[in-house]
Amino acid sequence: MNRVAFSLARMNLIAGNTFREAVRQRLLPLVILVAAAMTGSAMLFRDFHFGSSELKFVMDVGFGALTFFGAILSIVASAQLFFSEIERRTVLTVLAKPVWRAEFILGKLGGVLLLLLVYCVLVTTLLAGLLWWCETALMKADPGAFEAGRTVAYAGLVWCGLVQWLKLGVLAALTLLVASYARSSLFAVLAGFFALVICQLQSLARDYYGMMDSSLARGGLELLGLVFPNFQLFDVADRVAAGGTLSIGLIGGIAAYALAYLSVYGGLAVYCFRHREL
Repeated sequence: MNRVAFSLARMNLIAGNTFREAVRQRLLPLVILVAAAMTGSAMLFRDFHFGSSELKFVMDVGFGALTFFGAILSIVASAQLFFSEIERRTVLTVLAKPVWRAEFILGKLGGVLLLLLVYCVLVTTLLAGLLWWCETALMKADPGAFEAGRTVAYAGLVWCGLVQWLKLGVLAALTLLVASYARSSLFAVLAGFFALVICQLQSLARDYYGMMDSSLARGGLELLGLVFPNFQLFDVADRVAAGGTLSIGLIGGIAAYALAYLSVYGGLAVYCFRHREL
């Protein structure tokens, strides 16, 4: 293996095969169908005539579906696509060729990231279409409420979709890290959901250990907060739904934060997999 240089081409080939395998396993169509049904069901509440607040309601339901089902897809796909190679022993065939273990792990992560990107693009596009149709109907029913034009920031929707993709990517990398040393996909999936809860509750934990008297306990919780990312930083949909804007600086900071955790988790996954017996 040391005779062969690391190859991005081989890594991309593994990523493409991982994405095709995910499509064959019908993970993506199933989750998209459920997320689309959840988003579309928000339109049933149009009979209550919420007015302009109806748009915020539809947006909240849409991004809630995007985040919830995206988290399920991220965790399950990362674990299943990795362990399917282990259980079928195809990983031995791949690694018998001039393929680095780092190329295998990073290729798997790249395939899952591509899967999540397609998911986020499709659901965000669907949500934007529903909001456009709903807003057009409201503008016809009550033109006075839209004298200044459309109220939905559709560019902000795109940025929200990108931020959610980064968040789901970090979760996928964390799940793959667990899978790289775990012995069963069930353990990796359960650990992924447990990590998701920890990441979502980071803000509450920070508020709690800020009031603690014990410096040792506070230091331990701060270390835990460093190991796990704070997913509250990725919740920018409320700002867009309220009519706010997302600055380039904010998006860039979130992207840098996500890429840092992606790099660390990806590197640790490579290290664990290199020392794993197959």
